[in-house]
Amino acid sequence: MKASEAPTIQSPAWNQYRNQVIAAIADVEVQMQQLDKGINSEVLTEEVAQRLEMEIDTPAAYEDLLKLVKATRQIAREGLRRICEEQGGQFSLLL
Repeated sequence: MKASEAPTIQSPAWNQYRNQVIAAIADVEVQMQQLDKGINSEVLTEEVAQRLEMEIDTPAAYEDLLKLVKATRQIAREGLRRICEEQGGQFSLLL
């Protein structure tokens, strides 16, 4: 899929797409935690695109994905925090 073809908020597929982005963010965040590294929003956006097998084909599409990553990153982090708490601080990383 090309980033310029990603669902928009008006699309019926929006919620599914947003959830996929959040899951991809969480995957990257877990990997970075295990490597004891940080990641900025721009690199995270590129990692999310890779995980979603999405080609960033236009600057506008990149900016849209970056905005979505920035807007949902805290949601992904909160989900990870909750999982970590529920599992006594342990969670598996599937690479």
